[in-house]
Amino acid sequence: MLRVRLLNLDGSLAPQRDLFGTMAPSAEWIPARHWGPRVRLACGFREFGRFRGWLDRIFPGPSGEPAVTFYGSGDFHHVTLALLGRIREPFNLLVLDKHPDWMRGIPFLHCGTWLHHALRLPMLRRVFHCGGETDFDNAYRWLAPWPELDAGRIVVSSAHRRFRGRRWAQVDHRPLLPEALTSADGLRATLDPHRDELRRYPLYISVDKDVLIQEDAAVNWDSGLLRLEQATTILGAFLEAAEGRLAGADILGDWSRVRLGNCLNCLLIHVDHPCPPVAPADAAARNRRANAALLAALLSSQKAAPRAGTPPAASLTHAVGQAV
Repeated sequence: MLRVRLLNLDGSLAPQRDLFGTMAPSAEWIPARHWGPRVRLACGFREFGRFRGWLDRIFPGPSGEPAVTFYGSGDFHHVTLALLGRIREPFNLLVLDKHPDWMRGIPFLHCGTWLHHALRLPMLRRVFHCGGETDFDNAYRWLAPWPELDAGRIVVSSAHRRFRGRRWAQVDHRPLLPEALTSADGLRATLDPHRDELRRYPLYISVDKDVLIQEDAAVNWDSGLLRLEQATTILGAFLEAAEGRLAGADILGDWSRVRLGNCLNCLLIHVDHPCPPVAPADAAARNRRANAALLAALLSSQKAAPRAGTPPAASLTHAVGQAV
């Protein structure tokens, strides 16, 4: 059974209590507002180490049951690094995000650098990055982890276009759009070369709702190009390929008012952070619907996962579609 945890870093999940009360009555609410301003957007490695230590004390040790953690704004995506570091078995990682989040050479931890550090975790086998659009082939391309991209350790499925540049011409990154590739059959065919590896290891999933169009999610960053139904179809295809085996998951990208608590993130908010106008009540309503659909996809995967000694479910993507 999938456990649900709500890490309250910024208050963005509080208006959705009825959703979690209905879909996950045993969800664990974890107060963490005192950490929010200290780690939001960026922080030093020492401060992040203190945050990871606090998480280790708050979260119980491995129980054999995977957990999905909701933790608010995409400004906190580096929290995923702390969650991945707790995994004690080999796993694959699926990331749905408009941005790459893999910048290297940055002397502090940032929501745009966490994936670079995750690649150094000893248990992480392969990364599947889906739905990307921004900061892949502009000047930030020089900070990409090219050795891992060239070696195929990171498999990129962009949102709707092939990225520009000589380096990208040498990396296979088939776009998900037009819609043919976001159908269940199209995604199954796309995953065929990786099916053995996806079946071999459990899958951790990290979904930043900035990968979705603005109508489907209200975020603190710029919005992406995928519709909600396309995102859940992607989840269904990967979960089917992994035979429903989850190492864990997190869902973020809820909107909240930005509150900062150190000089570093106060500086970065002015030079590298969009601030789209958002009505809080409307943001909560859009994100509630998105969170419900994404959580339903994950819960359906656990219901459809094969028991030991039985063949895989015939059509997990159909189960996901019914739940949504």
